[in-house]
Parts: sequence; C-alpha cells; structure tokens
Amino acid sequence: MKMAIVGSGPLAILTAAHFDQIGAEVVLFQRSPLGGNVRFLMEEFPDLKIQYKNDSVTITEFFENVIVPTVVELEKFELTKKGDVLRVHKRFLHKEETVPGRTRMFDLFRVIYSQNPQDAILKQLEENPDFFKQLGEDVINSLHKPVESFEDFDIVIEARGMGRTPMPIGAGGSLALNENNLRESTLLYYEKDIFTKLDLENKKSIVITGEGATLKLALLKFKDWLLKTPGHEIHWVTYKPVNVPCGNAWLDSEVAKLLTEVEVKFDKAKLEFEKKMREWRDLEDYIKVKIPKPVEPTPLLIIHQGYDVTSVDRLLDREGVFATIEAPVFREFNTNETDMMTLAADALCIARGVSTETLGSGLTSDEPGFYTLQSTDIDSALSEIKQIEEKILNYFKKA
Repeated sequence: MKMAIVGSGPLAILTAAHFDQIGAEVVLFQRSPLGGNVRFLMEEFPDLKIQYKNDSVTITEFFENVIVPTVVELEKFELTKKGDVLRVHKRFLHKEETVPGRTRMFDLFRVIYSQNPQDAILKQLEENPDFFKQLGEDVINSLHKPVESFEDFDIVIEARGMGRTPMPIGAGGSLALNENNLRESTLLYYEKDIFTKLDLENKKSIVITGEGATLKLALLKFKDWLLKTPGHEIHWVTYKPVNVPCGNAWLDSEVAKLLTEVEVKFDKAKLEFEKKMREWRDLEDYIKVKIPKPVEPTPLLIIHQGYDVTSVDRLLDREGVFATIEAPVFREFNTNETDMMTLAADALCIARGVSTETLGSGLTSDEPGFYTLQSTDIDSALSEIKQIEEKILNYFKKA
C-alpha cells in the first residue's frame, strides 16, 4: 500500500511515522523544513504548553524529544520528499464517474507537486556547467522556474494544519469590503504573518480580529509592546465572547492573566488621573492657566465584542489602515440598533483561522482513500490517525 502524507508539521510527521511502522510505503511531502509550526512556536513561545499523550509538556520539550527523533528516523529511510503539493485528483476518474463492479479505489490518486529547481536541476547545473552550457541560454533560464511533477498513490492523507490559506476578515469566511485590494499591502497581516512579518517598531495602534489559538498567541506576542511603552493600544474585534476557550488551557490562562494585568494597569492610571485632576482643580486660577490639564487615560486593550470587520480602507493623505466594524442587534452583547464605528490603526491583524478547503477539489466529498486531519491539538490528532487506520484496513477485509 503506497501512501502520500502532505504536510511539514507535527501532524504530518507523526502520521507518516505511524503508517510507516505498520508497514505502509510512505512518502511525506514537505513544503518547508520538517517541524513546521512547532519550530515557529518554539521560537516565539518556548514555554507554551500542549497536551501530548495525556501529559502536559512545553512546545520545546515536544520538539526536542518527539519531533526531532521522528524526523531523523523518517529521513534515514528516505521517506520524505521536498515539494509543494498543488492538488490531488484521481488519475482518470471524474467526480461523477464510477467503475462497473468496482469502488473508486480502483483508480489511484495522482499527487501533483512543485519542486524548487535549486533542489535538483540547478544543483546538477553547478556540478556539470559544461554540459548545460550546450543547452543554450533560454533552456538555462527556464530551469530556474518551479517544475510540476506527479506521483501516484493508493491512499492520500492531508495534514497541512496552519499551512492552509488564511481565512479573510469578513463574517462567514467572506472578504470584507476592499479587503482584496489591501491583502498584499504592509497593513494587513494574516495568521502566521502576524508573528513572522509584522514589525511592531513605530506602531502605536493595532486592530486585531478573530477568535481561537492564533488570536490568543498574537495577544501574548503584543504583551510587552502594549504594557511597557506608553501610548500603545490594541482594539480586539470579535463576534464571540472573549472568554470562549481556544482548546489550549495554557493559552487561555495566560491571556486571562494578560487581560487582568491590563485592567489593573488601567485602574491605577485612572486613580492617578483623578488624583492629578483634584490637585489641578485646587490650584489658584493664575497658576492653573500655566499648567496643562491632566490627560484622561484610555484603555490599553479595547474589546469590541459582538462586532465584525465589514470594510477596510486606506486614505491618500493619512498613514495606516481604517477598519469599519459593525455589531448586529441580534447578538447578546447589543441591545440597541445595529452599531457601526471606524477604527484607525497602524496595522490590522486577522486571526480568523485557516481555510478548511482541501487539496482534493477534484474529488468527491467523501472520496474513499482521501483523508484530511482536522484536529488542531496533538492528542486529538493521534486519535484521528487511529480512526483513519481503521477505515483503511476495512478496505482489505472481506465483505
């Protein structure tokens, strides 16, 4: 049984190791260095705790004690292949087509993937320059472009995790007004880009919208920036209550601490303001005109519960991005008519999760032999891998 596993992260690695151990002929397609988001999380949040086999471990411990040894074993037996899988379809079967007297498993899956020419052809070019010189300049230039290849498999498991396309801002996974025009700008940051591309230097105001683990990781990333430098602020836009668990107890706890810390800091600032205001009012008029009136503090973190971002804009004469947010009356947070306001920010961060679309758009909705790992935590994924194993083994049982 020849099996393709698609993904570079921990789910793909553990899936490949599991099916290799039970005797499948496994090929793990990796777009990026193996470890995927675990590498990124370990760098950003080394103390992040996750559940692995019903035990709480840090992301660093998980990477060093589980992922690294597993990757070494996979690479030792050459079970990995560098390539960005673009699509998966049946070799010949169309969605509506069947084979008389057979299931759709009769036809193999074709995995189409793109390879970086520097990993293969260009390396040969460096080793044999005289040979390639004979091919001509046009041929040489064409070798710098990614090359599409394919390989056929009995079973395909997609385990890409956060590698999927980030969800847009709008309600129901739709684009907000003008979002498409600004997606490639330096004003909007989606999912992983919040941590890898957003530079907080010279930023004073950030709007972040979303729910779930990525949103809470982002809030922790902004913690020092928010608390240690006066004048910084965050607007958190969410259609859900802020206390909804994200599936990671450590993250929920750390964000709850952050919200408390922000509230305490603001309360202290209000008390200090009231004290200064009383002192200023008690001054003689001739002194009062020489001393500025104390400035009332504003919250560091402003939460807009029950809202969606419905439009994003930029102005020719002003820096930054402008997010229009709206809250419908039917949400429990709102008792008035539909509310609308515009928030100005230096950056807009979108943490709405990733698309659930699979690589198998050309397959049926319940294609036998094609599976997608849906779990976001390791323990649930391990259970899901076992369920996939049971489904696969059913194909080899007598009816």
